[in-house]
Amino acid sequence: MQSLRKRLLPQGWYPATKAETLKEITCFVKKSQVYPVLNNKKIGGVIPHAGWHYSGELAARVISNFRDFAPELIIVFGGHLSAGETPLITIAGAWETPLGSMKIAVELANKIKTKLALLDDTCPDNTVEIQIPLLKYYFPKAEILAVRLPASLEAARISENIIKEAQKTYKKFIILASTDLTHYGERFCFTPAGSLNKAGPWLKKNDKEFIELTLKLKTEELLKHAEDKQSACSSGAVAGLTAAAKILGAEEGELLGYKTSCEVTLSDSCVGYAGIVF
Repeated sequence: MQSLRKRLLPQGWYPATKAETLKEITCFVKKSQVYPVLNNKKIGGVIPHAGWHYSGELAARVISNFRDFAPELIIVFGGHLSAGETPLITIAGAWETPLGSMKIAVELANKIKTKLALLDDTCPDNTVEIQIPLLKYYFPKAEILAVRLPASLEAARISENIIKEAQKTYKKFIILASTDLTHYGERFCFTPAGSLNKAGPWLKKNDKEFIELTLKLKTEELLKHAEDKQSACSSGAVAGLTAAAKILGAEEGELLGYKTSCEVTLSDSCVGYAGIVF
């Protein structure tokens, strides 16, 4: 019997019960109805990973664009790994969510782990886990493959290999890259433009530059921007997505939404979030 990847994040990240989860997603759906579904290539997108209170609606807005496509497999690239760290992959039979377990593509995961010498991902991390209940809601029959990628060009190489393996078994799949953008403020030890009450324009400009590189599929450049200007906490995930998107025929992405945590809660620190579709 295959093992179950249990929930590791506390309730503050996303709801604990089925009723609470459905209630919150219903609110996301109502808010997202004002945004038209884009005419995208159904390849994938960038989604934020703060707690649902901050970025859940934007993540749902992106994910819902693929509902009619009904993918058989959802590849989720997470991050929080620096350049040089070993990529991680979740090996289990299914992932626990408040809406029921979601099946993991075990055969594919084991094949990739062996071929690319990845390590088991057994630690709590929000880049992937926070997305699983949303994926279960929108794609209850799909399988997931969860891989956390380092902030280097190795992410692109790994992604390209994953796509080639996935294409052998699955006809319809999407790739989601989970990242937040600039983390600004004393809390993050990052204040290059001074205090936050004066640095809002700088933060948004920094985020915009990273977003533009992502939209244009500039894999190497977005990695450098994130390293030099701390514009993304999981740039490896985005590098993996953009490398895959180019293989699958994308020429550019479309920005579906942008916001900051300060729009939700006033604080002396602020984080940017973007929703992008390819």
